[in-house]
Amino acid sequence: MRVGPNQDCFKLGLDIHGVIDSDPVMFSQLAKRVLRSGGEVHIITGAQMTEELKDKLKNGYGMEWTSLFSIADYHKEIGTQITYEDKDNPWMSDELWDETKAEHCRALDIDLHIDDTERYGKYFTTPFLLWNKKGAE
Repeated sequence: MRVGPNQDCFKLGLDIHGVIDSDPVMFSQLAKRVLRSGGEVHIITGAQMTEELKDKLKNGYGMEWTSLFSIADYHKEIGTQITYEDKDNPWMSDELWDETKAEHCRALDIDLHIDDTERYGKYFTTPFLLWNKKGAE
């Protein structure tokens, strides 16, 4: 298995909305294979990490993971100014939001991140796979 420059295992980053939820069976199988081979699976999402979301990932989608990261929760913890259209839709500057996943992937030495939001790609130095389930059908 190919591994990153400063690590002993392959590290995969996965987005939830538009990626995992677009093909839960395939991404669940991928995650399990990465974990079985000694790798890590990091679920990196914009959504707040609620117990309901964790339950959906585990029991609804059959996902397994090493860690969960929420852009919204991270920025709330560090005191970023966040506004809400409703309780489930946190908002901050687009640039700050967009660059957070890339920074998180860099910090963890993620080998590959799969996301469906193209504009995030310009912030990534981590290999970034743009997922488009509709285009793959």
